[in-house]
Amino acid sequence: MSAPLDVVAATQDTYAVIAQEYAKRWGNGNSDGWHVAEAERLAGLLAPGARVADVGCGPGIHTVLLRELGLRAHGFDLSYEMLTSRDVPGQAQADMRALPIADGALDAVWCAAALLHIPRELVPRALAEFHRALRPGGHLVLSIAEGEGEGWEQVTYRQDEQPRYFVYHSYEAITEALARTGFEVTGHRRRSTHRDWLVLHARRVQEYIRK
Repeated sequence: MSAPLDVVAATQDTYAVIAQEYAKRWGNGNSDGWHVAEAERLAGLLAPGARVADVGCGPGIHTVLLRELGLRAHGFDLSYEMLTSRDVPGQAQADMRALPIADGALDAVWCAAALLHIPRELVPRALAEFHRALRPGGHLVLSIAEGEGEGWEQVTYRQDEQPRYFVYHSYEAITEALARTGFEVTGHRRRSTHRDWLVLHARRVQEYIRK
């Protein structure tokens, strides 16, 4: 197995360990207010019942939020333990680099704090999957950690050391990557907590030619 795949698998193992604690911390109405605002912005661009994939959904906190806003949202996550940490129907185990979704089936993709675990060299593959699954003109909301570099960080959910792999992106680099994949960035916002966050709204504007 190649190094990047080992990175993804090791982070997946960490989420298996921390899933219950993660869900307890964030699953009781504690979702960040800024994600609520971004979800409301997305809902304002879509018709009621629009089809949305919450990619990297974890315990389904944002999946539920999107549904409450009138969208037909389904969650996808690589971690079975995260998916089953709360009783949220309509979720499936899946890798964001190979989504079990038909071409052009979605009106929007929501990916909050999940792409940041994908090694930089594999990010184009994930973005291409988002593009493939979206209809022409479909929307993408992407929140990532802003900065430079990538590497292991110790999780804060347990006393014992559990590693997660984080990849940081500059605005310029991620915008260029999205453009190469057939997306146009239509807006962005920043927020700082324990790290600097960048939220981008983009649209699928052209065909992506796979190399």
